[in-house]
Amino acid sequence: MIVRRILVLVIAVLLTAACSDPLGGVGDLSRRVVHGDGTSTTSTTAAPVDPGVALEEVGEAVWVNDDLDAGVGLISREALITAVWSREDGTSAYVQASRSEIAAALPGVRFPRLVPTGVRWISSQLVYDRQSATLDPATAAAFGLWSEVPYSAPRNEAQLAVLRVGFDSFGDIEEGDISSFRVAEGRELSWSQGGYVYQLFCRTGVTEASCFAIAESTGLLSLLDPEPGATG
Repeated sequence: MIVRRILVLVIAVLLTAACSDPLGGVGDLSRRVVHGDGTSTTSTTAAPVDPGVALEEVGEAVWVNDDLDAGVGLISREALITAVWSREDGTSAYVQASRSEIAAALPGVRFPRLVPTGVRWISSQLVYDRQSATLDPATAAAFGLWSEVPYSAPRNEAQLAVLRVGFDSFGDIEEGDISSFRVAEGRELSWSQGGYVYQLFCRTGVTEASCFAIAESTGLLSLLDPEPGATG
């Protein structure tokens, strides 16, 4: 327990120091892919999963924001979204949020059960339109998968993958298809499910087969967090 409390304190300091630059340029990278900047390849056929891919269960990872609770279960979804927004620092649209808060703000949102081997920490944010203080429809939530304490090491070394979730506002993406893009520093997959659009960025070193296996392993985030406020 003492070790865990020390880790939580260390994480809190690092998150505070890094909140002006959450997830760095990952969102920019994704937008470049969507708009066709740079080389990319697209496929809607699931890559074969190599039984030797380097993946493991997500259960042992520490969710660094799980001590945050804006009143899950006690207030409405709209009030919770507003309460999380009150944490914003005046510069960033990415606001630190626990998995229970994200599950309440985005009912039915899903998260992978498999992650790249070496992932020990998960950062999580709700993402806002700063003009309206409401969730950004294109990217409403973001999750970073880290091999080191978030923001304590360069992203290109410690951040192995990023999952971004937006609203499928137009319903024009057929469920079941996964598009694959080769991008600078890795690969990005995109798919639609249950009213949301998911974008999974896997950094170079995570194989395409592994990236597909991660995408196909998603389950309800709410069921991944049986005890709101737990820290892993």
